[in-house]
Parts: sequence; structure tokens; C-alpha cells
Amino acid sequence: MTTEIRQGPWTRIRPLQRDEVDDYTAAAYSQAELTWGHFPNNLIKVMGHCPSLTMTEVPYANSVIFDIDTFNAGHQWAGFLDRPLKELCISRTSLFNRSRYSVTHHSFIGYSLFAKLGREAEGHRKLLHLHEHDRHRDVYTARENACLDYCVMVARDAHEVEDSRFEQLRHELDLYNRGKADGGEMTGFDLGFVEKWREYSPAQYQRLVDSQIVELTWLIGHFCLLNRWFTVLQVPDETAADETDFSAAYQATVPQDIRERNDSVLGGGF
Repeated sequence: MTTEIRQGPWTRIRPLQRDEVDDYTAAAYSQAELTWGHFPNNLIKVMGHCPSLTMTEVPYANSVIFDIDTFNAGHQWAGFLDRPLKELCISRTSLFNRSRYSVTHHSFIGYSLFAKLGREAEGHRKLLHLHEHDRHRDVYTARENACLDYCVMVARDAHEVEDSRFEQLRHELDLYNRGKADGGEMTGFDLGFVEKWREYSPAQYQRLVDSQIVELTWLIGHFCLLNRWFTVLQVPDETAADETDFSAAYQATVPQDIRERNDSVLGGGF
């Protein structure tokens, strides 16, 4: 089947356009576009070769990446970790795995998020040094350092996560959740984020940390999967030759030094 929709270059798997798939799969394309920054994207178009996977991917991915403060009948269902931290962890994992599609798109998403929150300078600094965060400990909070260390260990070899490192991660998350992190690590955003837990009992705080670690570990694992999928299938960034030019938005939004760092890490590969 041919498509009437403009399509850029591809190498191993051709992204399927919405006029080439069934209505249910096309609806999943629209859901991905509307909830992932209003960009028609090659992630979902390559996934379109497996319709059932396409239809389940968007709500599944949103539940671990984008959903915020999701409660049902007084119980929290998703969004246990804040979005800025998740974006740092996504980009750290993707930089470690040298996955182009994830690195470029989440540099854009992460930088845009920090800017929207009025934290652009902070976001710039933190995103720029992510590929070697362990050499720039002072750029990150204790909680962020613990989470970023965890990202690298899980991505490299999950057997590296010894009990002492796991307990350190739990400790830093618990301090943050209670609003008791050291020094100036709790911004106004952070204090607002943890306010909903202020009346929690010790048992509730313990379960909250468990939920956060489960969510974080799933996030890392999900992006290790996506990173490998993007790389081996050589999923291309969307360019001016596609129906929407992501590359132009990336160039206009992400600072040059971050883009140059990305190019250095990726080395021209997928």
C-alpha cells in the first residue's frame, strides 16, 4: 500500500503512515501524537507493524512516564516520582545506551519541561552533564545522584545493585518525600510535590518509597528496551522530509552545547 503522507528517509524498517493502518491502530497514532507533544512520531509508526502492541503502548508508557499524581478512591496509582527527575533518569539511561531517538527526543522533552517550570538554567546544567554525572556531583541533589547512579547500574548490569546502594537510594527518596532533604535541595516545586504526603504514617511513607523504586526500576527497564529497539531497528528522527519536522524543533529548543554533547556520545549512530 502506498501513502499520501510525506515521509522522510529510513533504513531498516519503514514507519507506517496512518493511511496505511487500520482504524484502531490509527487511533493509537493519534493518542501518541496528542499526548507526546503533538508530534506525529516514528516511534508509533514503526510500532504500527504490530497493531496490538501499538494500541497498548501509549497508555502503558504514559502510566510510567507522563502521568502525574494519579489517584483513584484516595489511593495513588501513578506518578510517584516527579517529572523532572524522570526526565533526568530517562536521558541518563539513554545516554548510557547511546540510543539516538531517545537521546534527541528526551533532550527536547526534558529541556522543555524544565523551561516550562521556570527552571531552565537548572535544567540546562543538569541535562548537559548527565553523560558523566558522577564527575559533577555538585550539579545534582543527593536524591538525583542516588537515582542516576541506580540508572547506570541497572542499565549496565542489575547484579551491580548491592544492598547498601539500594538502601542509600531508599534513604534519599524517603528524606525527600518527608521534605527533609539536606540544605537547599527542596525547591518550591519539590515542596509542593510532596505536600500531598504530609500526613502520611511511617508505614505509608515506607510503602511510598517501595512504589517509587518499583516505578523508577520499571522506567529504567522500559527505556533499556526502547533504546535497544530504536537502535537495532534504526528508527529515524523526524526531519523536514516527514509530515512534521522534529529536527527543527530540536535545533530551536535544545541548547547547542547539549546537542553537541549528544552528537559526541552518539558518534553518528542510531
